[in-house]
Amino acid sequence: MKRVALLLIAGLLAAACNGGGGDGKADNAIVLGMINQEDAPLGSFPEVREAAQAAVAHVNEDFGGVNGRPLRLEVCRTNGSPESSAACANSLLEKKPVAVLGGVDLGAAASLPVLEKAGIPYIGGTPALGEELTSGAAWMLAGGVVGDLLGMADYALNTLKVKRVGALYVDLPGVLTTVIAAAELVLRSKGVTDVKLVAASADAADFAPPLKAATAGNPDAVIVLFPAQTCARIMSAARSLRVMSRLFYTSACASQAVVEAAGPAAENAFFASGYLPFDDPSPEVATWKAEAKVSKPSALSQAGFAVAMNVYSLLQGGADTPAALITELRATQQRPGYMAHPYTCDRKQVSLLSAVCNSNVRLLQYKGGRFNDLTGSWVNGSELVKLFG
Repeated sequence: MKRVALLLIAGLLAAACNGGGGDGKADNAIVLGMINQEDAPLGSFPEVREAAQAAVAHVNEDFGGVNGRPLRLEVCRTNGSPESSAACANSLLEKKPVAVLGGVDLGAAASLPVLEKAGIPYIGGTPALGEELTSGAAWMLAGGVVGDLLGMADYALNTLKVKRVGALYVDLPGVLTTVIAAAELVLRSKGVTDVKLVAASADAADFAPPLKAATAGNPDAVIVLFPAQTCARIMSAARSLRVMSRLFYTSACASQAVVEAAGPAAENAFFASGYLPFDDPSPEVATWKAEAKVSKPSALSQAGFAVAMNVYSLLQGGADTPAALITELRATQQRPGYMAHPYTCDRKQVSLLSAVCNSNVRLLQYKGGRFNDLTGSWVNGSELVKLFG
């Protein structure tokens, strides 16, 4: 019995020295950080984090990690404020990550300088508007909101030949106002004769008044820029007002949960997404659905899964330090993107937005209970940026 007791004690001590993992692998883990906004007044996006966690589990369980080393995802949740984002960046540095994955974080402008100073790459697949598009620390493997806006504008201008456009956007100070003003400049320079821009609060009691203002004169298309939690309410307002204009929503709203909440009001809504349609026959789409246990698909869930899988692919070549990973990113040339268009991180893909490695999107229309692929191919509106002046 004494021998058994001694063996048990030795085993417990060994497990403790190995970080509690019991097999020594935890000490050898490649650490990825992740910053994601959750339970915040301006939007909560847990599906991004949940999908990234599922991808890491998939890599470890099905591929044996990265060259025999397990991945470990350290997540820090923000509330959308600059202070919480900066605190997340500093706390993740203590974990010594090879990279930090970007979820959705409206306070990223405060975290990126911390990561850039430390030489840690911030790799994302669903950037919002702001420093994520230009920071030297940022590498955006899909275009996020800016890719959505450019793709929608390209489709509306070149395919639909619109002449009157409205925009209903969330009333936030800072860069969003600049982007909306630039969008008006682009639209007018491309022959759009009537542009109506209307801002509204994300928690407005009634979206009918601002939507009525944005659709005055029955524009050919209306671009809606709001977090997912608000999109269903705007769809319902459009139905009650009998809006005839085509309504375009960004990828945050390309979600089964959103269209189910909107019910019949979601019919015929248009969406942009940096990822393949939910029912695409791609094996990567099937893997995402199975591993993330997707019951209500969303573009944000795709983004979370895809960014983790893309980083796994980059790490496989041996780039297991921040500096080596940055070198690998800089060398990419039309590298296959997971569930997405190939990406090239040469800082030249989108004028003025150096961190964007790929701005291609798919245009979808919700009709007959499914998200239909409008073009069957990728749409890229990056050339429009050159008209910003």
